[in-house]
Amino acid sequence: MPNALIKPTNANLDKHAEPVLAKWLIEAALNRGDLTYGEAMLRLEKQVGFSSIGRATRLGYCAGQIMHNIHTEFPNAPLLNTLLVLQNDHMPSTGAGGFMASHFGKPKLAREGIRDDKPDLWRKYFEAAAEEVYDFAGWPNVYQKVYGKPYKADASTMSVSNPAGGTEKDGLPRGRGGEGPNHKALRLWVQANPQALFPKLTISRSETEVDLLSGDRVDVVYYASESTIAVEVKSKDSNEADLTRGIYQCVKYRAVMHAMDPRDDADITAILVTEQKLPGYLKELAKRLNVPHKLVSPKKDT
Repeated sequence: MPNALIKPTNANLDKHAEPVLAKWLIEAALNRGDLTYGEAMLRLEKQVGFSSIGRATRLGYCAGQIMHNIHTEFPNAPLLNTLLVLQNDHMPSTGAGGFMASHFGKPKLAREGIRDDKPDLWRKYFEAAAEEVYDFAGWPNVYQKVYGKPYKADASTMSVSNPAGGTEKDGLPRGRGGEGPNHKALRLWVQANPQALFPKLTISRSETEVDLLSGDRVDVVYYASESTIAVEVKSKDSNEADLTRGIYQCVKYRAVMHAMDPRDDADITAILVTEQKLPGYLKELAKRLNVPHKLVSPKKDT
């Protein structure tokens, strides 16, 4: 990160933000996902060195420039900028309206207020645009042509509390890396202290490293009389990529454990336990996916 913070002027956004934002949007496209304004602002501040960007409209300008530059070289390219979305509904802001209007031949999409007045219409055309983006296989070539350097996925999403990058090793299933000492310590603490997470719930037993039929391994499972709780832990070594993965692991564990349980009405929950706060955009993601989060400090609680 630069020593002096970069001010979010249009010139600085063009020079310092646009290439990396384009890369992050391409990552989202290749993974059939999206990128929220909150995540993008946080990453630009922590990874690139911008001072507080403040308003989402600053990134809307940047996304528009990305699309203009892409269309200069590739006039028929899908609307990559539509993958930059607001956190509350995961749809693009009104700045994408002009692009969608032109792309789909629907002038009303550029009308002021259309996003709020006709949300179903807005979502219909956004989802059509997103599908085109996902189906387009040429994004690495586009990046190379527009920005003059090879596309390379950004594997260094950084943590707010650990800006040098995460070092979490959480024992991914079947030999994809050993478990680090901090992850192990947190996992064992969570197994031994269910009352710290659920003081009102009577836990009959707790187990660690529970194998599922999907080949996944759950860090901890609590068994109560009428409920089962899977726990994914992320230690203080975790970066934002680790935390994001943890949320999606919880979604998967919950689904697989429901499928494995012969009871139709089984009460199965999967929660994420961390030693650090979740950034705002990950709080929103966890809420949207119905993944509870518990923040713990084992040294203080024991």
